[in-house]
Amino acid sequence: MSGRAFSIGDAVFWFFKCFGRKPGGALWIAFWQMLVGGLIAVLLVSLLLPIYADLFTTALAIEAGTMSDEEGGLLILGYVAQILLTGSWAFIVGILATLSFQGAWQRFLTRGEIASIIPLRLGGDELRLFGVNLLYIAVGFAMYIGVVTVLVTLGLTGGGIIAASGDNTAVGAVGFGLAMFLGFIGLALSVLFIAVKLSCAPSLSVHDKKFRFFESWEATNGVFGHMVLSYLLVIILIMVVGSILGFMVQLIFLGAMAPMVGDIINLVEQVEEPAVEEVLAIFQAHIMQSGVIGVFAVGVVLSYLLQIIYEGMFAGVAAYNTVRHRDGSTIDEGDAPVLGADSPLGATPKEG
Repeated sequence: MSGRAFSIGDAVFWFFKCFGRKPGGALWIAFWQMLVGGLIAVLLVSLLLPIYADLFTTALAIEAGTMSDEEGGLLILGYVAQILLTGSWAFIVGILATLSFQGAWQRFLTRGEIASIIPLRLGGDELRLFGVNLLYIAVGFAMYIGVVTVLVTLGLTGGGIIAASGDNTAVGAVGFGLAMFLGFIGLALSVLFIAVKLSCAPSLSVHDKKFRFFESWEATNGVFGHMVLSYLLVIILIMVVGSILGFMVQLIFLGAMAPMVGDIINLVEQVEEPAVEEVLAIFQAHIMQSGVIGVFAVGVVLSYLLQIIYEGMFAGVAAYNTVRHRDGSTIDEGDAPVLGADSPLGATPKEG
């Protein structure tokens, strides 16, 4: 499966090319992601905010001496247990929601599909993505162990170099620094290599409707440098656009909060040590205004929309390479995956 030639421009702007083909579908996915993500966030905040408020009130009561340490300690333990319990179910719901978002965008970027009515699903694509992400975690953990092992080895090697230098400590220090520098460079390049070589696993799994992981190794053969450059350009674009738009959003937030900051400054000038209740009263009075809430809501929506675009641009590089790699080839979904000679699992045996 050779596919067509790799175009860095297409890879960098693949998300926008797909958006241009089906703008309504892309906006529909984004709408549902923002809706579901927003509902989860609102529900989580509505559950956690009263708990944190009670926790804060209890801490103030203990500090003021109106509640004993024993009674307050038991209450605080109860609040912490509620926070952990809420966080546990939120973690599970968050994983399911993330998988549904990832599946919807991968279908859009690799197969050009938008599921009917509600584009978010928890089906075969999402199950395969769950498996891919679990393997990513396993590979990441193995890489972490490898990095720690190499760093320990470098430390021991550097210590040996310094010890062998004897009285010439300057030479030993230079040798130690050089060994550490080369070791860090080697580690960074190794992590980068593995990350890029396995980056197409989610898009391949959704495109082929089959679980794919190490097949990403084959899909990136001959285009590794192109993909690295594409990811680098995407990161630069995200940083530039994010800095500009982020600055604008911050100005909106600061403009909305300026009156509150002014009132707090006036309070501090009038009262040397204002009570916490006074500061909270000012904060609540300004935050609960409809205009301020509206500004915050617009800012949050814009920020989340930008986050979706950034993630789409980043995922678009691997999705483009998957489509490029599969272009013009016949995929029999019943066939076993074919691995290349440089795959970590070894090449697939050939007949004859």
